[in-house]
Formats: sequence, structure tokens, C-alpha cells
Amino acid sequence: MKRYLPLALLLGLSYLWSCQSQTGQAATQQSTYTDITAADTNRTSLLIAVAKSGEYLEYGEPVAFIDEKGDTTIPFGKYAYFGTDTLRHYANVLEDGSKPVAINAEGEVLFDLFLFDNGPDYFVEGLTRVQRNGKMGFANKYGQVVIPCQYDFAKPFEDGRAEVTFNAETVPDGEHTRVESEEWFLIDKQGERVE
Repeated sequence: MKRYLPLALLLGLSYLWSCQSQTGQAATQQSTYTDITAADTNRTSLLIAVAKSGEYLEYGEPVAFIDEKGDTTIPFGKYAYFGTDTLRHYANVLEDGSKPVAINAEGEVLFDLFLFDNGPDYFVEGLTRVQRNGKMGFANKYGQVVIPCQYDFAKPFEDGRAEVTFNAETVPDGEHTRVESEEWFLIDKQGERVE
């Protein structure tokens, strides 16, 4: 039973995150983020996640990343497993065991994960929604934030455009919530406003 407790706790936290407001709330403390450079997108080496128990990876379990030679590059202590077993450009992990974030190969936080369907947001048209200090933007498969995190809320891309707003409100809708705004507008994949 103890073996399944971390998974049950993680699923419970994921449920709460998926139903809580993810819009327009100022962070109580501003986080510091690192940007991925163009040179970082050429990375060919991999880092492998290892469990502290030495066995298989389980959600919420302390995790470290080792290189192909077996040398530790990101030590145990700061991150827990959140679905990424191989890091090429970035990995999804839990910071301090509870906050879903993406990290680079140096263990630096790139952005906070936007949770959708109890996990990281899906990639749609090559981009995924991410957050920095409570604001939303978009990142590519390399972990580069290609559209700055400046919106209260952003919908996924569809046909090269995404609906975004600077003024969103979260409204209860049964056991879930929905996002409303009277100020939606469209952007393209360069973050430019379009009609």
C-alpha cells in the first residue's frame, strides 16, 4: 500500500491543479527562469532519469539525471519524477516535490507546466502552452519560449492561430472551472496579433 501512496498523492494534486484557476493570478513570489538558446537546440546527448530507490521511476519519487557515461549531471534533492525518463532538450519534473516545471540539462527551470487533463499540456501545431509567473505563453519542442508568457489565458493553436486574452476570469462550472473573457483576440505563431 505504501508503494502506491506517492502515486495517489500525485494524482490528487494533479486533479486539484487541473480544476484550480490557472489565469490572471499574480504569483506571490516571482520565479527566475532560464531561456534555451538556438545552440541548445542542437543537443545530441541524452540524460537519463534515475530513481532514488534504484528501481523503476514512479511519479513524485526523487529523481536525478545521469549522462550516457553514468555521471550525475542533475543530482537528487530538488526534483521529483513527473513523466520524463529521457532528457534531450528539457524534462518535465516536480520542483521541490510538488510544482510541475520544465528544466534544461543543467537543472535550470525553463517554465512552469500548464496542466491539462491531469498532465502537461499537449503539443498542438508544434507548440505547447506554458506559464511563467502566472502568465501564459507558448514553447516549442526544444523548450524555447517562442511566444512570451504575457497572457492571462491562451487557448491551443488551431489553423495557425490561437485565442488569447490579457483579462481572463475563472468561473466555476460544476466540479471544474472554465475561463471567460470579453477581450479575446487572435495571435499567429510569431505572437503577432491577427484579425
